Amino acid sequence: MYEIIFTGRLTPETSKDTAKENIAKLFKASAAQIEAFFSGRPVIIKNQLDITTAQKYERTLLKAGLICQIVDSNTKEPWQAEPAPSPVAASSETSTPTPASSITEQTDDPSSSQPAADDHDWTLAPVGADLVQADNTPPPPAPDVSDITLKPMEGYLVNPEEIPKPKPVTPDTSNLSLSSDET
Repeated sequence: MYEIIFTGRLTPETSKDTAKENIAKLFKASAAQIEAFFSGRPVIIKNQLDITTAQKYERTLLKAGLICQIVDSNTKEPWQAEPAPSPVAASSETSTPTPASSITEQTDDPSSSQPAADDHDWTLAPVGADLVQADNTPPPPAPDVSDITLKPMEGYLVNPEEIPKPKPVTPDTSNLSLSSDET
């Protein structure tokens, strides 16, 4: 699981006031909550995220002008996409912010394998991956049908003499009386 952490760093083209406005729009936060973002201490924006969701948050926040970092929740180590330093990892090691254009590459080339930040939440599974999770629960036991037999197709399903006849009900008339009608 991963966390998104903001340390107060902004992209070069974003002013502090613009970043505050963008934070207010994104999180619908009050002025006091927005000031906490710029307190000088790292702020955990979101935690308990899988890496795909964490990357989506990072891209969205980068569009708003905030340079965030993805950190492993268990080890508190910065996440790196590859063993080689990526532009995001390199920007966290230097004291000057890296321009946003070098952090995320956005091309108009449709053959680019990098999805745009505003794409849907759809992803592609690797080649050969199972698309449906295997259900390892055993199937329920088969019902016992040994006492069921089939009747030949003729006549009634149930013989009329096999149908139980309801007993006649005698109504209770003890509370009824006859009165003379003199009107």
